[in-house]
Amino acid sequence: MTDSEQSLLQSTENRIKHRAVVIGGGWSGLYALKYLLGEGLDAHLYENRSHIGGIWCFNENENVGGVYKTTHVTSSKTFLHASDFPIPKSYGEFPSHEEILAYLHSYADHFKLWPNIHLDFELIKIEPQWRLTFANQSEIVHCDYLVICSGQHQHPNDPRDAHPFDQFTGTISHSISYKHPYQEQFMNKRVLVVGGGETGSDLAVELSATVAKRVYMSIREGQWFQARVLGQQPADIMYTMLMRLFGYYNNILVRCWKRMFFVPMWGSGGTGVPEWNPTVPFLHGFINKSREVVDFIALNRVIPKRGITSINQQLITFDKDENPVEIDHILLCTGYKWIHPFFSHSDIHNLYKLVFASGVNGTLAFVGTARPVFGSIPAMAELQARWVAAVFAGRCQLPSEKVMAQRRQAYWTRHARLYPHDHHRLRQLVNLFEYSDVIGDELGVRVSLFYLFFRHPSVWFRIYCRSPWSPFLFRIGRYSTAEEKLAYQRHMDNTNGEAYFQYDTYEEFRQERLKLNYNSTLKLWYSLPNGLPAIDNQLVRRQTTRQQRARVRNMKFFAFYCTLLKKTFLRKRIQSKGFRLWNETLNVPAVKDESLYGIYQSMGRITSEFLQKGQRYDPTISHEELFKAGRTVWFMIAFQMQLNLPLVLTDSIFGYNMLYPYTDDLVDCNDITREAKKDFAKVFHDRLLFGESTYDPTSHFDGKQSDSTQLNLPTSLQPHANRVVKIFDMVKFIENDWKRGGEYEGVYMSLATIHESQMKSTLQHARTEDNYA
Repeated sequence: MTDSEQSLLQSTENRIKHRAVVIGGGWSGLYALKYLLGEGLDAHLYENRSHIGGIWCFNENENVGGVYKTTHVTSSKTFLHASDFPIPKSYGEFPSHEEILAYLHSYADHFKLWPNIHLDFELIKIEPQWRLTFANQSEIVHCDYLVICSGQHQHPNDPRDAHPFDQFTGTISHSISYKHPYQEQFMNKRVLVVGGGETGSDLAVELSATVAKRVYMSIREGQWFQARVLGQQPADIMYTMLMRLFGYYNNILVRCWKRMFFVPMWGSGGTGVPEWNPTVPFLHGFINKSREVVDFIALNRVIPKRGITSINQQLITFDKDENPVEIDHILLCTGYKWIHPFFSHSDIHNLYKLVFASGVNGTLAFVGTARPVFGSIPAMAELQARWVAAVFAGRCQLPSEKVMAQRRQAYWTRHARLYPHDHHRLRQLVNLFEYSDVIGDELGVRVSLFYLFFRHPSVWFRIYCRSPWSPFLFRIGRYSTAEEKLAYQRHMDNTNGEAYFQYDTYEEFRQERLKLNYNSTLKLWYSLPNGLPAIDNQLVRRQTTRQQRARVRNMKFFAFYCTLLKKTFLRKRIQSKGFRLWNETLNVPAVKDESLYGIYQSMGRITSEFLQKGQRYDPTISHEELFKAGRTVWFMIAFQMQLNLPLVLTDSIFGYNMLYPYTDDLVDCNDITREAKKDFAKVFHDRLLFGESTYDPTSHFDGKQSDSTQLNLPTSLQPHANRVVKIFDMVKFIENDWKRGGEYEGVYMSLATIHESQMKSTLQHARTEDNYA
């Protein structure tokens, strides 16, 4: 074997091939990995640190960038959490970095991302198309699709070697190396904080309150400020509602609101500090949400200054101030550069909607690139990740390179007009609502407020005027896919039976719970697809919307005439009309079609089989209970006809319909104690979602009633064990047809949702005299 052949063989052995690779294990990287895996792609994440979370993992080493010890987020958790995995309620409105890191770990646990995460892989080079080389690793990773999620806070914008900072003879550091105030360069020193961002404000407050002798803060062109909290509400929640009503930019309504409310309450620029009066219009530049520094200015703990004009050793002169100030240490809070040293595709101007790189056929994407004027990066990063995964999976298509180039040029022209101050130094600055709607349109999940306004004005009012912006809004779009819907998100939160009985009186429930049920129902309703699956079925006649409305009118007239004329000579005509309405209700051809008689016979046969099977299983069941269960069997037969399936009584149809009398008699009975119902809510919820511990997918339930003594029930349910064992047996009937542990898990999540609604219905009809007070 020649040397070249041996080298080729060795390179082939060290080659790892993935369908998609994600670079970076922070917030954006985890989102990208989760959605790529959700699309069925072979995706893997590579992180150069020994942990996930990126900069949110605190490290005492000053040479390792990341959060400092007292870091809290500046956006409320409403704007931070994933749309399908909310931040725990136990967290504060502005979580600490420890809570954020714990949340990211729980996110990776919940969606089972760990097998596809590779830590301690330092990327040193990326070559087209796409060949990744890692330090201290012998393997070369190849992939078809590449997602860069290395973040916006990796490479500091450090001007210490540029004029005028190169004239400073004191000490200089960048905020990336700041860990806590008890570092030597800050102890009893006169510190100048340079920069008007949130980090600069927080560090100025922390240093002035702890170890610094005096703190100055220099902002070159002024800055807009806004407190994190307005009254008892986070400011970003209030701003989303106001910006929807008044507009996203500095129009006449925004200027009136600013003049009448904003300036009188917080002063010009949000601070009332002349030195920091901003030069850009409101909402046309970044807004600093760490306004606590203004209180320290009032206490003379922080001295505000304009931009630096000259430095002479340790004497610094500021704009509009002729008196120089002696400074011991300069803390640079001048932000970060958006660069990627491991390859050349790092110009943000070449990204289509700040996500897809040009000239690589849509195989390279960046997630976490957009930074909002007001809001959070993770909220938009999730939408970007969903769009990237949909494009890589082929569900969404990108326009041609020519069209993307034209749109990029138009975007940057408009960006320069909207953000004149930040266009060059903060090019990824966007408006949260506008940008989210743009990505939502590309993905097809944007909520149509225009549609809601005309079709459901009350819903439009609640969403548009009374509710804050949230990532959840992009889960209820009419065109969301089944995997992207949030129908079962609350199951993980409501596994505790106490959640069903959190109100002691009916009045409390009427005031609060009904409102929640109404909102949840609407969210589920608007997440449904436009119609049933289109199946070529010759036995089914599709009807237009106009025909469906006419059918409803005919049914109303039939009910009226049936009551009025049922004992007259017109009764035969009424019967004939009833048969026609029956045909239309089942959406089958006219009565003259010979196949209809077979359908009627099948319905009679299945009904008879259902009654016989119910009496064989439970000889003590009453005819009233069987009728209660059997009425929905007919609707399931209609669905079988719709889907062109054989008309048969399956075990799952029997078990599902028999659940109704058994659970209703247990849940709705006023003789059963409140404690027993609470215990049943939890036990049955767990039985539906997780199954029995001894479940065997290869076994088949034979229909014989199980032994109630084998159940491990709470004490309150022991008197009702015979009823509970029948309910559990019905689940076994369903498990005969829909095996657990695979693609049919949604069946049991749906059953758990129905059970949850049933428990809520119990509260809705609870009365004081029935021992519910």
